[in-house]
Amino acid sequence: MGVICLSSGVLLDAAIGQCKGKEASEQDLLRGMRDTFKAGDLVLGDAFFGSYFLLASLLEKGVDAVFEQMGGRKRTIDFRKGKRLGAKEHLVERLKPKRKPNWMTQAQYDLSPDSLIIRELKTGGKVIITTLLPAKKTSKKQLKALYKDRWHVELDLRNIKTTLGMDTLSCKTPQMIEKEIWIYILAYNLI
Repeated sequence: MGVICLSSGVLLDAAIGQCKGKEASEQDLLRGMRDTFKAGDLVLGDAFFGSYFLLASLLEKGVDAVFEQMGGRKRTIDFRKGKRLGAKEHLVERLKPKRKPNWMTQAQYDLSPDSLIIRELKTGGKVIITTLLPAKKTSKKQLKALYKDRWHVELDLRNIKTTLGMDTLSCKTPQMIEKEIWIYILAYNLI
């Protein structure tokens, strides 16, 4: 899992997780890199990251987010509800899930806000969710372009894997594989 700067292409942080089991998902890894983000930053990601608690965690740090809506939620979006901002665009209140996730302590759950205001909009065939609430500051067109630019990050990741040759690792032990991955990341950032 990596955090790449959209403007420079530099890999700012990375996390290596287990192949499966606890703390192996991309969300778990991103939560572990939360300190990478500073107030005023913007996190751009795919549909897997738009969870309530990740959004709440980012907002707590003063970090905004732009994600594609998770697949299951796309079917339940009703743009007639909430505060309408335009065609297929509104502000909605998301309530804190009633069940605490297994990875979260009870204290963390209790400190999480009871609700979040999220902006949802349909553009370019996708439903985008964002914490960038003032529609006059960040237009629907700007958000569409920003989300489209996310593809450059995917290309940067592909370059690390294929162009640099990281798609096939040569080390045999987990410790050496981790070192090999960090060397590839260092080489990528130097180039």
